[in-house]
Amino acid sequence: MPKVLFFFFFSLFISSCSENSKQQILQGEIYGTTWQIKYFPKDEGNSDFIQSIVINELNRIDNLFSHYKDDSITSLLNNNQIAYKETSEEWKNLDQIGWTVHKDSNGSFNHKIKGNYDFNSFAKGYAVDKVSDVLKANNISNFMIEIGGELRFEGHNNSQSWTFAIEDPSLIKTIHKKFYSLSNLSIASSGNYRNPGHILNPLTSKPSQTNILSVTVIDKNSTTLADAWATALYASPKNEWLNLAKQNNLNAYFIYEEDEEIKNISTSSWYELVE
Repeated sequence: MPKVLFFFFFSLFISSCSENSKQQILQGEIYGTTWQIKYFPKDEGNSDFIQSIVINELNRIDNLFSHYKDDSITSLLNNNQIAYKETSEEWKNLDQIGWTVHKDSNGSFNHKIKGNYDFNSFAKGYAVDKVSDVLKANNISNFMIEIGGELRFEGHNNSQSWTFAIEDPSLIKTIHKKFYSLSNLSIASSGNYRNPGHILNPLTSKPSQTNILSVTVIDKNSTTLADAWATALYASPKNEWLNLAKQNNLNAYFIYEEDEEIKNISTSSWYELVE
């Protein structure tokens, strides 16, 4: 499935409730997009070390799942240079997650197109989760990670809630609505309004026909799943997306067009996680 979340870098605005001199910010470029980490270290002098291990982990993920790098596991498999059994267990695990979402979404999510694997629709979310593991392994418990728009919040921002805002898809104003996270959360979104036609329905291989303008999914534990499900919900058949979200107990927020009006609706569990 072609990557659908490039717009998301613009669509979620991360807000700091207050400033603190101890907050560290790391940022760079990877996977054809940008990444940023805000965190509060136990040891203020280890920022160079943290940046180094983060970059190493981002590159490690790239070597597994990139379909642009000729020597990644994904490219080697797609080019018949290795067999499936020769891939790593980590690679197989993410592949299985993809097929599980494929099944549970009635085929609206598919990471294998025309015989080739393409993890672009949820690999950034997976990278967020793996970087989160790296930070926690180094005694960092209060942080925000953003990679190409996929987000993970842990702990607090200077003893206050992390906040985010969804972009107004009509582009009439900048922000549609601002939210405060009530716990550790992963957030991903999908939409088509900045690049019409680039999100394909995997069942037809044609641009998705939907009245959704954007969908945002929250998962308490997994940015990988939030990322995959945001894609699946957007690509699902018109008028089926809300039922699909409810059937899978997803925390989802939809902005959609109906009767020439822009409306929004969320699953009942959405406001259990944010306010």
